[in-house]
Amino acid sequence: MKVLRNKPATAAAALGTAIGLLAAAAPSAQAAGSYNIRIDVRETAFVSDYCLLTDTSGNGRAHCSGNKGALTSFRLGAVHTPGDRAWIDVNIVGGKDRKGIDLRGKHYLRVSGNLAAVQVCGWSSLAAYDSGQAGASLHGAGFCPGG
Repeated sequence: MKVLRNKPATAAAALGTAIGLLAAAAPSAQAAGSYNIRIDVRETAFVSDYCLLTDTSGNGRAHCSGNKGALTSFRLGAVHTPGDRAWIDVNIVGGKDRKGIDLRGKHYLRVSGNLAAVQVCGWSSLAAYDSGQAGASLHGAGFCPGG
């Protein structure tokens, strides 16, 4: 780019064009955000640690709740890029862990069951649950009624 003397408007326009060309040539990368969920543990007969993972966070950067029993409610969040898959692992103390439960875009979960039969139901949000909308069964058998 040549230096233009006594023509600041022309120089500014040339600089703006050069910056625009560089920005257009740069690869587009979407900034990472976060994937946030709320989990309500209801009628359970077990204690477990819940871990939220995404493709961006990877297995080495799970965000976990610590051991939670029945009648608890908590939130988890993990780094997330649009298009990522998000899932939870339910690590049951003294029982069989449930790994890789795909959240399918759900942000409100209810967990119930016992050591042999764990059910995870999901809704797009707490408001969807509160509206009475039926949830999706993400793990286990059974119907997921709304609130």
